[in-house]
Amino acid sequence: MSLYTKDYLLDGKLLYYQPKNGYRSGIEPIILSGQIYSSISKKNILDMGAGCGPISLIISYRNPNSSVIGFEKNDYHFELANKNKNENKLSNLEYFQKDVCKLDENFLSYFDLIFTNPPFFFEDSVITSKNESIYDAKYTSKEKAELWITNMVKYLKPEGKAYLINRYENLSFMLDLLKINKCYVGITPLLSFKGSTPKNILLSVNKHEKYVEKKENEIIIHTNSSAYSKDIKNWFK
Repeated sequence: MSLYTKDYLLDGKLLYYQPKNGYRSGIEPIILSGQIYSSISKKNILDMGAGCGPISLIISYRNPNSSVIGFEKNDYHFELANKNKNENKLSNLEYFQKDVCKLDENFLSYFDLIFTNPPFFFEDSVITSKNESIYDAKYTSKEKAELWITNMVKYLKPEGKAYLINRYENLSFMLDLLKINKCYVGITPLLSFKGSTPKNILLSVNKHEKYVEKKENEIIIHTNSSAYSKDIKNWFK
C-alpha cells in the first residue's frame, strides 16, 4: 500500500506527491509562490522548510533561469521532495537535508528571495500530534522559531526579500524578532472572507537601516459564495 498520494499543482502542470496520512499541503504555498507570479531571471531562491516541496516546485517551474534551493529536515518529506523534483524534471531545483534552525554560514547573504511557512503552533501551548510528518510541519518551540526567523534574515542578500506566512496570533512575536534584526516589514492580513477576522498573516521582509513596519492591503481567499477569489484562482494556474 502506498504511503503517499499522487496529486497535482498549477492545474495539472506539476505532479505532486505528499504523505497519505501525514501533513497535507494547504493554501499557504499557493499564496507564497504567488508573490512572484511573473517570471524572474537569474535569482538565488530559498524554500526554507520545504516539506515535500510545493513552494519550490512552483517557483522553479515558473522561473527556469533561477536557481532554487530547498532546506528540509524531515526524512520522509525530503525523500518526497526529491521524488517530486525528479518526476517534474526540474533541473534548476536542489534540495538539502538541513535543519533550518541551524545556521549554515555557506549561505550567509546568499539569497535574493526566500519563501517560508514556519510551523504555526508552539508545542507548549497546544496538544501536539504523534504523527512525525504532522508534528514537524505544524509544531515548534519559541526558541526554534526565533532561530528560524533570525536565520532567514541572515540568509538574505542586502537587497533581498523574504516572504513568510504564519498565524496572526504570532504576529507580535515575529515583529519583535524582525525589529531586533532591523527589517522593513510589510504586513498583509489573510482573510478567509471579506470582513472576517484574519487567522493568518503574510509578511514581506527586507533588510533595512532601521526597523519599519507597513500595513498592506489584505488578501481575501474566498468570495461570499465560498469560491476562491480572483487572485487565488490566478495563483493556482
